Amino acid sequence: MLLKKQILLNVLALITLQTVQAQVKEGRIIYKRKINIHRRLEDESMKRMVPEFDSARSELLFSADQSLYRNVKEAEDIRDQAGQDQDGPVVHMKFGGGDDQTYKNYTSEKMTQQRELGPKKYIIEDSFLHYSWKMEPDTQTIHGYFCKKAATKGHQGGAVTVWYAEEIQCPSGPEDYGGLPGLILQLDINDGEVVFTADDIDTKNLDKGLVHAPTDGKKITRDAFRKMMEDQFGPGAGGGRPVIRIIRN
Repeated sequence: MLLKKQILLNVLALITLQTVQAQVKEGRIIYKRKINIHRRLEDESMKRMVPEFDSARSELLFSADQSLYRNVKEAEDIRDQAGQDQDGPVVHMKFGGGDDQTYKNYTSEKMTQQRELGPKKYIIEDSFLHYSWKMEPDTQTIHGYFCKKAATKGHQGGAVTVWYAEEIQCPSGPEDYGGLPGLILQLDINDGEVVFTADDIDTKNLDKGLVHAPTDGKKITRDAFRKMMEDQFGPGAGGGRPVIRIIRN
């Protein structure tokens, strides 16, 4: 009896050790962001001039106590391109700021955001934004990581659904979402209007020197920046949702 008990304890200890060893505490996640543009447009003629979806990439660099989320600069910024008839007008689109960054320090629970508006950049220093997550029973596997489901309300009251991996020990994710016991590998805003999905996960080649708070820009409060956004793009533009800027040529 004692022998069986000792064997059982050894097996449990081995399983626990393997679980601890398997936990990921630093790395780089590449997300693919997909926006349903047509859901933002009411003008049918405008819909005929732009593709239904826009795709771009972003990255999250994370270590044990900090993370940096930012856009990935493409060789050619595909956000400037749009569908058009051969003899029709050219439509250029922009979604959010090209150099936007969000840095989080999990020891101090402070966040530094770099935001771009027109030709200017701004720095917003604030505490973490907290979300009231509801844990769901569903699970799925993303890039080999076992993920759990959680849901909350976004900045403007829309539905937000995420899948997070507890194996990756970073309570962060795309944009400023986070606060879960693991890293968000998929984020769905407003039932498919904006979807972020982990496209590549590298847990071996992090350059920790890149993970630091941005400093390029004028310091401003969150409320002041929100007011500038709403003055330029209308009510609700400062609520964290990517803003579509359409330029006709």
